[in-house]
Parts: sequence; C-alpha cells; structure tokens
Amino acid sequence: MPVNPKANLIPNLLDLESLEQKPTRDGYGLGLVEAGKKLPNLVVLCADLTESTRSLMFKKEFPDRFIQMGVSEQAMVVIAAGLSLAGKIPWISSYAIFCPGRAWEQVRTNLALNESNVKIGGAHAGVSVGPDGATHQMIEDIAIMRAIPK
Repeated sequence: MPVNPKANLIPNLLDLESLEQKPTRDGYGLGLVEAGKKLPNLVVLCADLTESTRSLMFKKEFPDRFIQMGVSEQAMVVIAAGLSLAGKIPWISSYAIFCPGRAWEQVRTNLALNESNVKIGGAHAGVSVGPDGATHQMIEDIAIMRAIPK
C-alpha cells in the first residue's frame, strides 16, 4: 500500500511530552479498515476479542467479511487456511498468547507448511498488558514463529 501523505508525522521524535497518546490497537483496527477498503477479498476472523483487539472497527465497516469464532483459536486458524484456498485473504485477530501461542501447531501445519496466504495479528505481545496480566501476555511469539521451517 502506498504511503499516506496526510499522515500526522512527529516533527521532533524526542519531544514525547507533546504527543497525544493513543493505544496501538486503535491503529491496528483502523489499519484493518483501510486494508478492507483496498482489498475486497480481505476477511477478518476473531476469537472472542473483537472489542479488545479493535477488530470491531472492521466488523462495523464490513460485517459480511467478519467472522466471530468464539474462544476457538485452533479452529480459527484451520478455517482461515480454508478461506485462503478459496481466494480470500484471511486476517486472524487475537492475543499473541492465543494465536500464535495456543494455536501454534495449526499455524505450523495448516498455514506455514501449506504456504497459506493468512495474516496473523497478535495483540498483547510483550510484558506491559496492564490488568490482563501474565496469563494474557506473550514474549515468546517471535521465537516460536521463527522456529517454523518455512
């Protein structure tokens, strides 16, 4: 996608106090909407974290291209693989601890080994996830994805 010339760029990267702080996940949700406008075959799947990951923004704009999977990350990955075979571009939206974390075997087998055109957006990577705590944070996501042979 081309660079947005109207983007609000920071004039001075060191002047952090004058910046309006926004959650990264807001940018994620807006990015999904922008991608959806440009890619009519983009489909977003979410595992019961629609509001938290801000994929709700995509759902409101493209309700017929949004699939709420409930708490079933492994099934979400397998369904996304099937959608990619049908010519869709599935975008999985979850917390990193759940996807790729909980669904790593399905990511490896159904996505990577088959070279499926599926995107994964894993929120809550790192150790600063606020009140959600350690059970919802993931520091191993990059390591486990890099271990996949393809």
